[in-house]
Amino acid sequence: MPSFDRVAVLSDVHGNLTALEAVLADLDARGITRIVNLGDVVGKGPRGAACVRLVRERDLATVQGN
Repeated sequence: MPSFDRVAVLSDVHGNLTALEAVLADLDARGITRIVNLGDVVGKGPRGAACVRLVRERDLATVQGN
């Protein structure tokens, strides 16, 4: 039987570091290792720079210019 990767897609974080950390922790707990970020990491929310740092640390594939 073929093996398939489980992929998660996230978007519209808008500087909400608390939510981003919670989502990533849930994905880790589920064993999901491929995560695609559709963008909008910053804006509106208060912790955009921290969100960008975390996305970079996790080396998430990110679509530019959402």
